[in-house]
Amino acid sequence: MATWLITGARGWLGGYVLDALERASGTGDRIVVLGRSRPESLRGVLFVSADLREPEGLARAVREIEPDYVVHAAGKTPPAPDAELYETNFWGTDRLLSALRTLDRPVRVVVAGSAAELGPVAAADLPVVEDHPCRPMTAYGRSKMMATASALADRGPLEVVVGRLFNPIGPGMPESLAFGRFAAQLASPAADPVPLLAGRLDARRDFVDVRDAARALIELARRGTPRRVYNIGSGRSRTIREGLDLLVRLSGRSARVEVDPDATRRREPDDSRACIDRIAGEIGWRPSTTFERSMEDLWAAVAPRGCTVLPLTA
Repeated sequence: MATWLITGARGWLGGYVLDALERASGTGDRIVVLGRSRPESLRGVLFVSADLREPEGLARAVREIEPDYVVHAAGKTPPAPDAELYETNFWGTDRLLSALRTLDRPVRVVVAGSAAELGPVAAADLPVVEDHPCRPMTAYGRSKMMATASALADRGPLEVVVGRLFNPIGPGMPESLAFGRFAAQLASPAADPVPLLAGRLDARRDFVDVRDAARALIELARRGTPRRVYNIGSGRSRTIREGLDLLVRLSGRSARVEVDPDATRRREPDDSRACIDRIAGEIGWRPSTTFERSMEDLWAAVAPRGCTVLPLTA
């Protein structure tokens, strides 16, 4: 019987990791969620209280759980203050790995990374491979790059892998992310045309369904090569406008796009696209959910009760 430890289960990505693991793990496997407070929806899964900011308590919790596999999905994203990004994403990861090392035995660990670690990538270097130099331009990207560096350092018997996530989308997407914000605004009772605050709509991103991403992290925990980074994406990029147009069509509403000057001033890449040959070749993982299905499910999760979700195809 294997024991799985999940961090970040209260969050969007971590919640889907927990759901996917419950579906995919062996019948005898034990799943333990570690965090500061128990997720409200947690049913039939063990919970151990621990704080990534407190090394001693974290070490005690790890010794109590004695995991065989760890999926570290806890983290902070913008608009969290820079200090919180570094404290949680880098120091939290470093403390967790240090605590796991005290077990003095092999433990399979996957750390959720981010494409923000890369910073701008020249068009000639797209789709970008895992070994491309990282030049992050934001505090978030730097905090995740530092976490990756910590994960790839020599950790004794620990077998640590990094899953570098590009742009997860899908149901439950938080409003801190563009499509989650657009969906919430379209679901509001505001009169048409609905005002939508947006940044650069021509920016291109590699979108991958959060459920596919969760499955990838689990497979990497099982079979990824230690001290190696794996891109988790779709292998193609789309503009933000494409997703916005899909959501507007699904809602059946009219919208008025307003430019967010703060968003347009952010230093972000024009295009981002992952090469997924490594994870496909070594692990056998590929995304199975289409961009259109992800957007349909995102809208269905926030659509007002009684609202008809319009099909994207006739």
